[in-house]
Amino acid sequence: MWTIPHRFLSFVGLAGLFLALGLACKRPETALRERPVQRVELVLTAKGATPEEERTLQAQLSEGFGLPPAPPEEVAGPNRVFRLTLSGAPDLMAGRGLGSTCAISAGVGALLGAVIPSAGFAIWTTWRSAALAAGTGGLLGLGYGPTWYKHNEALQQELGYLPWGFSAEWEVLERSPRFGEEVVACSRNPPFFFGRQTPYLNLRPYLKPLPPESRSEEAIRQASLRAYGEAFLEHFRKKD
Repeated sequence: MWTIPHRFLSFVGLAGLFLALGLACKRPETALRERPVQRVELVLTAKGATPEEERTLQAQLSEGFGLPPAPPEEVAGPNRVFRLTLSGAPDLMAGRGLGSTCAISAGVGALLGAVIPSAGFAIWTTWRSAALAAGTGGLLGLGYGPTWYKHNEALQQELGYLPWGFSAEWEVLERSPRFGEEVVACSRNPPFFFGRQTPYLNLRPYLKPLPPESRSEEAIRQASLRAYGEAFLEHFRKKD
């Protein structure tokens, strides 16, 4: 009689658990089609961001959802809340030359070459095979380096800066003074790429050039945050 190895059963159980966790939370886009929100909340942890920048972005998002820019602190009765948790930092490649760009690109490629197969459950059997995968990724990254550098140079020439990068989590909450709050939709990215993840937002169409005298880190951060807000709202406008 054939028997199923315990390791395989454990693997299947864990995979099922991660998949269930990913699917248990519906998409925010779906929740907003079912019922609009009455409030938008923002948790902004971008490097150096000020309370005024947080208020400005929250007002932009609130108005985009058809809400008052500054909703009252207390809302009577049950209400639906959209919460955006947003972190960000300057572009790592800002100010880098061709050599350093190629070096970083090779490093990223090597890391992806070693990690991605493992994330897909292809467990390396030997150090030699792991090194081969990392080396292949590094060579591909090195080859992509000049293209990445040219792209950054073109963007720098057009805008005067490289925009910030952002990482976000979206949540839709049901909040009640009596029963507290419950997460009804989210964009979390569980381990091993199962389940939901926050959609990629292309900020490029919404970025505005900055004159040479207005290219401080603060000005670039504010321009990037404004572009993120516009891309975010456009994402939800496209939903049927």
